Amino acid sequence: MAEPLLVAEGVEMTFTGEGGVEALAETSFSVARGEFVCLLGPSGCGKSTLLHILGGLLRPSGGRVVFDGRTLEGPQQRIAYVFQKANLMPWRTALQNVALPLEVRGVPRREAARQAQAMLGLVGLEGFEGNYPRHLSGGMEQRVAIARALVQGAEVLLLDEPFGSLDALTR
Repeated sequence: MAEPLLVAEGVEMTFTGEGGVEALAETSFSVARGEFVCLLGPSGCGKSTLLHILGGLLRPSGGRVVFDGRTLEGPQQRIAYVFQKANLMPWRTALQNVALPLEVRGVPRREAARQAQAMLGLVGLEGFEGNYPRHLSGGMEQRVAIARALVQGAEVLLLDEPFGSLDALTR
């Protein structure tokens, strides 16, 4: 059997402060390459916290996450994340927001724009490349965020309620 791509080993998260909050307790599972996993639970049960930990955005207070055989120490280019809110940069157009992760990696601007354009087409936003976030609906902003994650070509795509602001037809 092949080694899992992503493993949570006894992951715990306690937020300190007044009263302290235990968000996760001894959470363990593994995800194989190509596998699709969905986290279900009521609001406030720790789903987003777990995704933040799996994405390397938050360090667990206990346990560890192993990604492709190595302990996860921070964000990885091979893991893309779509947050509940789009988190777009308001001074960048839709195309520029999608191209950003490629530019950070050093992909030439023309090639980054070409790939970003293709992803905007994939999410149904052709014709909106030059629009700034303030000129997009909430659902359109979220589709830009999804395109930004997809353009990275990551092996793992973490989605934190990404379709909440999309209308039923677009979902």
